[in-house]
Amino acid sequence: MVAADSRWRPSGGISTRHLPRAHVVHPYAGTGGGCGTGAERFSLMATMSKHGGRTRSLAVVTALALAVWLLWTAWLRSPGHAPLDMSPAFDTRAPPQERRYEMVVTRGERAPDGIPRLMYLINGQFPGPTIEANEGDTIVVHLRNGIADNATFNTNFLWTQYAKSHKTNMDRMVLLHWHGLSMRGSQTEDGAGGFTSCALHPGEEREYRFKVHPRDVGTHWYHSHMGTSRADGLWGMFIVHSRRDERRLSGVHWDTEVPVAIGDHYHRPSPEWYAWYISRGSFGAEPVPDSGLINGQHVFNCEHSRLTEVPCPAQQRFGRDRVGRYTEFRLDPAKRARLRIVNVGAVADMTFSVDGHTLTVIEADGTLVQPMTVHRLPIAPGQRYSVVLNRVPTADGSPMPQRAWMRAEISDDCFQYTNPVLDLTTRAIVSYGEEERDLRRRLPLTTRGSPFDALDTLPTTRAWKVQDPEVPEEPCHDLQPGTLVPLERDPAPELRLDRGDQRIMLYTTVVGLNRWDEVGISYMNHSTWRPFGGPHGSRPPLLQRIAHGPGLTPEEWAAANVTDPEWELLASPHPSKPVAVEVVLNNYDDSPHPFHLHGHKFWVMETHEADTEFGGLGDWSDEGQSAHYQLDRAMKRDTVTVPMHGHVVLRWVADNPGVWAFHCHMVVHFAAGMGMAFAEMPATLQASPPPALSQCA
Repeated sequence: MVAADSRWRPSGGISTRHLPRAHVVHPYAGTGGGCGTGAERFSLMATMSKHGGRTRSLAVVTALALAVWLLWTAWLRSPGHAPLDMSPAFDTRAPPQERRYEMVVTRGERAPDGIPRLMYLINGQFPGPTIEANEGDTIVVHLRNGIADNATFNTNFLWTQYAKSHKTNMDRMVLLHWHGLSMRGSQTEDGAGGFTSCALHPGEEREYRFKVHPRDVGTHWYHSHMGTSRADGLWGMFIVHSRRDERRLSGVHWDTEVPVAIGDHYHRPSPEWYAWYISRGSFGAEPVPDSGLINGQHVFNCEHSRLTEVPCPAQQRFGRDRVGRYTEFRLDPAKRARLRIVNVGAVADMTFSVDGHTLTVIEADGTLVQPMTVHRLPIAPGQRYSVVLNRVPTADGSPMPQRAWMRAEISDDCFQYTNPVLDLTTRAIVSYGEEERDLRRRLPLTTRGSPFDALDTLPTTRAWKVQDPEVPEEPCHDLQPGTLVPLERDPAPELRLDRGDQRIMLYTTVVGLNRWDEVGISYMNHSTWRPFGGPHGSRPPLLQRIAHGPGLTPEEWAAANVTDPEWELLASPHPSKPVAVEVVLNNYDDSPHPFHLHGHKFWVMETHEADTEFGGLGDWSDEGQSAHYQLDRAMKRDTVTVPMHGHVVLRWVADNPGVWAFHCHMVVHFAAGMGMAFAEMPATLQASPPPALSQCA
């Protein structure tokens, strides 16, 4: 349990933020897998011409070229990729009902950016199917772990702590968390491994059943909450429609809704680059992505593959410098679109924009906001926004472009080394106008220089250079409190410590300790989270241990071995009644952390970043500023970025009985231990406990 004045400061470690980049070597740098020179790329076509000579008929050559092209494009449209479409026939006025989904998780080879790799699939597809619901609906998901392969990964890095931070065969375990949903009355369905649930082993199955609360309206998603498998494709969109007219409420009109999932992408399976991260060779530097994806697709430059051990596919040799496809959003010029944007990435913050369009922000993490129009929008992993897309007339009065680039940009200033294969800008295409020919619609979109440029025209628009005053100039920074204002009055609670409310002080860092052989293990206070109480055997989830431990108070949990303070940082604001909770999270690390809370949205009261130029730490201290918090304007979210060497102050009402995770949403940091739990109203849980579970194997 965390006392109100509990405090922990790091006793050692390495500041990776200020390491020279030359000290950190990309884990997969090498010379293998190159795509060859230009002469080599055209060698097959040259050979065909040489052997055919003038005697070969033009018809035969054309037929052969067409056959090659068809095979090529079919491969690039590898089975299993599915668009993140929302149903145009979905009835948002339908009465509450039960909506059932069948999901089978397997693994298979896919090529999201043209580079084949092993991915998690749901019903044979990546990304997973989109779930739509209305508030009040009951969602039933029958999940089965159908993983049948015995894939092995190279996790043998110098002094790695992979085996200590991961259970055996964790990469073959499956469970799903419903990110952004409160799970009120359904604590066991939250899907957080070690907190509320056990993971499914191959061949096992379970049924999730939960009701969508009115507080759950908004843009959400579901994803794996076990190990690092989220980074390998185990996710999908989850949209909850309001029964109210959000257009009338916001005063902003839109005609269609379009899901947009942005995120970083790695060519190696996550167990390999995570094992490197928690080895001595990384110096605690987060692994830099190889690519980015928009709705599960992008294009990769094969010229870069010579710099890594990951080869480009053979299809590249047919004269293309790039492989993969750009996602294309086909919009009606007479209609306005609401984009529901989620950063599903593993590590990277991304800045979202659309050339020639402004973005009117109307929702953040499920909270409607007073409309705010910007050109670019920073989005951290786990965060969600809804924006209405506005076409901007050209300055000279010329026709507006029919095709424009959508961009999700990664800043290399947010990482400690440079990955030479990474294109910092992930792109998709926004197109207007008449329907294109079927042939063109089937073509993979490529760069200029393709033999099919006549049919495959890319946008020529340029990125915005405008700096919005509402958007931080520094990369990897969240919007500041006060930038977004709730559309409807929902004030933050006053904190009355004299009446039982509680302030909890937390300290987090990525630190190297001697017992961990100087690798990047994450800590919160004195604890480094492990899904089932550390690497020493198996235990039921925290929810089970607390709910089925009647007669014990939070102060007795550790002594009775209900919790292990070394592996499980646990706070219980009050055992039996709802109270207002203020969490002060101080970041002792030299990188920001997007923190996510399960079971609740919190009010963001304050964020602060220290002046690192003078080596300071941004510890919070109550010098009277809390008395000046604007309770009416505080923004309500469930994911917020804690600035480097800074802090955030969050508040919520602990009125949702359960055990709720609070953790960094960067995969590597949470897997390495940057997480904890809040036990809310445990006496209520003990009075009516959920069905008992056995130990999590």
